[in-house]
Amino acid sequence: MGHNQAMFTDLKIAAGRRPLAAAEARIATILGTLFALMILTAAFEEYSAQRLSIAFIILFWAPLLVLHELGHALAARLLGWQVREIVIGFGRELCCWQSGATLVRIKLVPLEGYILPTPSDARQMRRKSMLIYAAGPGAELLLLAALLLALGWNYVFGTALGTGQIAVQSLAIAILLGAGFNLLPFQTEGAVSDGLGILSSPFMTDESIQLRLLGFELRAMQKLLDSGDSEAALASGVQCLQRFPGNPALRLGYAAALAANRQTDAARNYVREQLANPNLALAERRAWLQAQARIELDADDPSWLVLDLALQKALADTGKTAGLLALKGAALVMRGRYDEGGDLLADAWRKNDGGASDADMLAYLTIAANRKGDRAAADHFRASFVAVNRSRWLAQRVEKLLKN
Repeated sequence: MGHNQAMFTDLKIAAGRRPLAAAEARIATILGTLFALMILTAAFEEYSAQRLSIAFIILFWAPLLVLHELGHALAARLLGWQVREIVIGFGRELCCWQSGATLVRIKLVPLEGYILPTPSDARQMRRKSMLIYAAGPGAELLLLAALLLALGWNYVFGTALGTGQIAVQSLAIAILLGAGFNLLPFQTEGAVSDGLGILSSPFMTDESIQLRLLGFELRAMQKLLDSGDSEAALASGVQCLQRFPGNPALRLGYAAALAANRQTDAARNYVREQLANPNLALAERRAWLQAQARIELDADDPSWLVLDLALQKALADTGKTAGLLALKGAALVMRGRYDEGGDLLADAWRKNDGGASDADMLAYLTIAANRKGDRAAADHFRASFVAVNRSRWLAQRVEKLLKN
């Protein structure tokens, strides 16, 4: 027990893998303010007007970010798409409000943002997607063009003679930095830059188009499942399947809704039907095997044999991914093998690059540490779980398992 108890205690949860707690948000705000003051001090120390440029660039960054996201949103609306959400910043949410059909959310650190547009139909989807991606940096570059037309090239990019001209030049630099960076083609944590979005939009597959059409419905289904309203999630899944009966992501969501609605046998049969398809692509087969394992893990009367076989086949196909290790570790914990399960969950946590749910791993690490009698680790994992979890159903499950 000594080795595993140390494992539970020593596995730390990095702050970057969960939302900021209130105390951490205050500390981040204080440090950010001090950093800004240091920059301003450096600008005014041995004062020269040119040193103000850094302060001006920082000052202009947030308004340009708002302009950037509004460019995306306006283009989407003009092309007939709905804008479900506009997010400015990252980290802890400061405020939010509803503007028509759009939810606007302002977060702590205004360095990045995004919008969630929903197409109304598939007509000219590739062209419209490309235009919407281009509209963000395009709005910033349009402002730069207006400055050049109004003030001239020499004033915007020539030798600065005063504070006003330095401010204008700093604005131009901030525009070029922001728009230029966003136009670079790259991908991070499942999100693509505007540049990569522009380049990839003409080559969107039919399945990708369906996912764009279904994106809001799939997110809404997941929110309903997280809130515990499985009946509404299932009803939504049935309606969407009538429109897109062959969509793989929607089928997976429907299976999850069946299981959450305690229609376990129906969910099992549905997954078996999908796995019986000999034409399944490898990625789809892996997803269905994981769904099969998840159904058994969450069932009131789990079939451990089915779960073990599903994980064995998935591991044979794809290797030891964080998601599969987490599922296997959770299954071992549920069967009372806390040492082995805790080891696998800890390994999954260290390997995770976004392919597994942090909340799930923390939930079962909490249970494993609790059952092993490591109170300090259990409290540590539980606090981190509360910070990252967004599922009422999972929170209720953890509480129930901790009491048993």
